[in-house]
Amino acid sequence: MRESFTRRSGVRIRYLDNSPSDPVGLPILLSPGFTDQADEYVEVLDFFSPRRVLVIEVRGRGGSESPTSGYTATDHADDLRAVLDEEGVERFHAMTFSRGTTWALDVVLADPGRAASVCIGDYWPCEHALDAAVAEQVMAGRFRGKPLVDRVEPHVIPSLFAASVDRDLHDDLAATGLPVLVATGTEQGCILDGDALDEYRDRIPGVEVVTITGASHDLFRPDRLAYPRAVADFIRRRTRDV
Repeated sequence: MRESFTRRSGVRIRYLDNSPSDPVGLPILLSPGFTDQADEYVEVLDFFSPRRVLVIEVRGRGGSESPTSGYTATDHADDLRAVLDEEGVERFHAMTFSRGTTWALDVVLADPGRAASVCIGDYWPCEHALDAAVAEQVMAGRFRGKPLVDRVEPHVIPSLFAASVDRDLHDDLAATGLPVLVATGTEQGCILDGDALDEYRDRIPGVEVVTITGASHDLFRPDRLAYPRAVADFIRRRTRDV
């Protein structure tokens, strides 16, 4: 496991790389959720080896720098792209979770030929505008047992909320022709309901939907590897990657 940093997006970004000695297939770009930290995905990085995986802490998260401004989706996408460029990754599989979906899709849609597949973890193919008035309430919450105030600096979530806008990316994603997997859970708290999944099926030809038994919105709990197993199987079946 290798810890690295890049400043290519203008902000010091931390990321983890499972760094296999003899990598197989195209690497995976893992764009995690709203307040996730890369170290929470060490088991996932181990699971995919010898396929290379890069998991990024976007600005304001974990060991990455927390600028006072610059929290648009474009800014977050620049952080992901910075890591790809830093590591010289020309093509990759995109694997997302929650809000990280928006940032990863912006990277894919800017240059679809660079991506080989897209796997989306319990989120819509879009950006949703967030009500800045509820940012304080959100900051009072917890994720994976850890208070959000211990996960991010106080200004990060309000800045992200204020910068968010509504954008529907269904048609843009469909136009790429890329293989798309969508994962959701069976328990209360999942973001994707039946209507959202039906819209995926109606608007993105060939999309596959997988349901992770026992998972709520956090597809990495209670089984940390259920979603990664689904991604590995999807890549094997739906792409020419080895």
